[in-house]
Amino acid sequence: MPPGGPPDTAAPQLLSINPDSGTVGVRPKEILFHFDEVVSERPQSVTSLSNLFLISPRNGAPTASWHRDVIGVRPGHGWQANTAYTILMQKGLADIRGNVRNTGVTTFFSTGSTIPHTRISGTAFDWTSGTPAAGVMVEAFALPDSVHPYIAIADSNGSFLMEHMPPRTYTVRAYLDRNNNTGIDPSEAWDSASVAVTDSARLDLMIFVHDTIPPRIRDVRDVDSTTLAVTFDKPVDPGQTLSVSNFAVVGSDSVPLPIVSVGAAPKDSVRPVVPVVGAPPAVRPPVAAAPPARPPVAAAPADTLVKPKPVMPKPVPLQEVQIKLQRALIPTKAYRVRAIGIRGLLGHAGNSERVYTVPAPPPPPAVKPDTTRAPVPATTPTPPKP
Repeated sequence: MPPGGPPDTAAPQLLSINPDSGTVGVRPKEILFHFDEVVSERPQSVTSLSNLFLISPRNGAPTASWHRDVIGVRPGHGWQANTAYTILMQKGLADIRGNVRNTGVTTFFSTGSTIPHTRISGTAFDWTSGTPAAGVMVEAFALPDSVHPYIAIADSNGSFLMEHMPPRTYTVRAYLDRNNNTGIDPSEAWDSASVAVTDSARLDLMIFVHDTIPPRIRDVRDVDSTTLAVTFDKPVDPGQTLSVSNFAVVGSDSVPLPIVSVGAAPKDSVRPVVPVVGAPPAVRPPVAAAPPARPPVAAAPADTLVKPKPVMPKPVPLQEVQIKLQRALIPTKAYRVRAIGIRGLLGHAGNSERVYTVPAPPPPPAVKPDTTRAPVPATTPTPPKP
């Protein structure tokens, strides 16, 4: 750009949307988003301009057309009659100088005469980690129509919202669409639930990989001379109470070692410093004279956009347990560690075994000669006096 003016550091601002939000009885060729400047045709955050838009209900992949300061959006297979649509522009749109919008925009309209005032909201969690499942795809099907689902994207807190849908019973599913094929692959985590919508409904979804193979021992290590940590390749059903009967540690002589207890690994905790009653007060250094008082500064307003992280309603499944033995393990000896009847998240149980050899203790450090001492001078014997 020619010099002479201040640099542009502002992201593109949305001026208007045509048709306006809440309009009924229209069937436009495309929804037009008008901005105050020319926007980038290829934003760096996505592979295509169309990836920044969601149209609910889905009728093919969205198509976005670039017209300098205007973007037109329409479904791949066109608008359906008598349907209320919600269009979401996600954050990531940029101008030609690289200034990126960090907020999204939502609008809605209807090709029919009414817009239903209904909604489905909820939170999606990653069950195996107990954290919100940010960015997962959420779909609501009204069977037998499974081609035009209402869709939403979970935010950073795992929260999702779908609105303006006809009152009926929906099958809601959330899944982590890694390859963006709008489908669930065998290695992708997902969950589903059925909900009846008359006005509003809310539900929590716990996504996980639906694997019918039960958990198997992946790794064994020693915590100390009498404790083994066993790690599984899949999460264990939190509804199963693991006990001594679910494990066995057998030595090379085929004699099992007595097990004292089985449980989850202890969590690290920071203990607060508790003052001792009756202890003398600590000696503090002298305090310098206080500077002259300054006028009070107004506190910054609280950020109302920051929300607390939601808490998952189900317990987090275990993937590592510790086995406490009655006697110490012998170094360099091999032991067979067995897991019996371990149940996965889908309820399938199985057995597994792994051989673990206790490592040899490290050799003692070599004693180095002390070269820091000064050498003692040799003494000459004194001759006897005559």
